[in-house]
Amino acid sequence: MTTTEQDIVREAPARRAVPKTGQRRPGVSHQSKPRPRTEPAGRRPLAESARPAPAARTRAARPARRPARRQRAPFVLLVVGLLCGGLVSLLLLNTMLAQDAITEAKLHEEIAVARQGNEDLSRKYEMDTQPDKLAERAEAQGQHPDWDSVNVWDGTGQVDQGR
Repeated sequence: MTTTEQDIVREAPARRAVPKTGQRRPGVSHQSKPRPRTEPAGRRPLAESARPAPAARTRAARPARRPARRQRAPFVLLVVGLLCGGLVSLLLLNTMLAQDAITEAKLHEEIAVARQGNEDLSRKYEMDTQPDKLAERAEAQGQHPDWDSVNVWDGTGQVDQGR
C-alpha cells in the first residue's frame, strides 16, 4: 500500500455491527449519546481554513426574501375586491330586472283593461246600430216611415221615385 492509502485506512472509522430493532448489545448503555462527526471513508476532512464560515454558508444557501404576507396581501385584496364588485353588479342587475318585470306586468294589466274597454265600446256600437234600435230612436225623434213614396237608389247616383 502507498502512504495515501494507508492514511485513508487509518482515518476510516471502524464499522460496528448495528443491532436489529429491539435487540440490545450486552454491556452497552442504550442512552442516546451525541456521536462525533466523521467524514465518509475515502475523503479527507477539509482544513479549517478551507471550510466556509457557518454564517456565510447560511447567507449563501438562503437568498433574502421579503415576507410572504406583503406579497400576497395586494393579490388577496384584489381578488376580494373583484368578488365584491361582481356581487354588487349582480345584485344591481337583479334589481333592475325585477323592476323591469314589475313595470312589464303593470303595462300588461293596462293593455288588458284598454282592450276590454275597446271590446265593450264596439259591442255597444254594434247593439246601437241594429235596425230595430235605429227605428226606435228615429220614432223617438218624431220620424215616421213614409210607405207611400218610396225612393229607390239604382246605383248610378240617381234616385227613382216610384209610385
